[in-house]
Amino acid sequence: MMQHLTSILNQFGLADKESALYLASLTLGESGMSELAQKAKLKRTSAYVVFKALEQKGLMGSFKMRSGTKFVATPPEVVIRKTEQQLMQLQAVLPEFQAIQDKANGPKITYFEGEEGYRVAAEDSLKFAGETIRHIGSLEEIHKVISRDYDINYYIPKRIHNRIRLKALYFKSDFNETNFMRDDGAELRQIRFLPESFKYPTSLLIYGNKVAFFSTAKELITVIIESADLVESERKKFDLMWELLDNKETGV
Repeated sequence: MMQHLTSILNQFGLADKESALYLASLTLGESGMSELAQKAKLKRTSAYVVFKALEQKGLMGSFKMRSGTKFVATPPEVVIRKTEQQLMQLQAVLPEFQAIQDKANGPKITYFEGEEGYRVAAEDSLKFAGETIRHIGSLEEIHKVISRDYDINYYIPKRIHNRIRLKALYFKSDFNETNFMRDDGAELRQIRFLPESFKYPTSLLIYGNKVAFFSTAKELITVIIESADLVESERKKFDLMWELLDNKETGV
């Protein structure tokens, strides 16, 4: 029985010595430290240290008598009532804890200056195997930073390996005889073209639960925002433009 009770007390965070002293005190009732230590099979000095730990947890107490200081265990029913009260108090403030957690799990914004941000976003987007990423804007400006070779020889092969599809809204003027002519089907890519009259030099990458904003090669600024709400909004805006553009072409 004692082994079973010790195991239960251990589950509630008591060390073996604490369990032994508490059970010894329950068995003996009011008693001196020497008697307690002997019953718990502890050295007297160790027993006193263990008692102080149990006292802080509200599991034991002491009082002075003419014959000396007596030590006594807190009755289990009192411990249970106290635990129930603590649980009720915790439940009462649970919404406040959840509010703190929600705040911590809110949008996260990472800002980069230089080429690092472009590469961080590119590498990060390759982690979402089996998904579809969306890219809109100037491919030409992206290649000025991370290079065409990086795209063709590293990013695209790894994206294909991870079964990640790409839907892209680009400007047709970014593609010419010096640019790459690719097999969109084999490379899990779909491209539609934006009107040249609206051409701009920045771009936006939507993947997972993140949106990455890229400035021009001149400014070299990247902002990555982790936000489920923002991603949903940007993805829907992208898909709306995708559906409105019926100029889909392959073999770009």
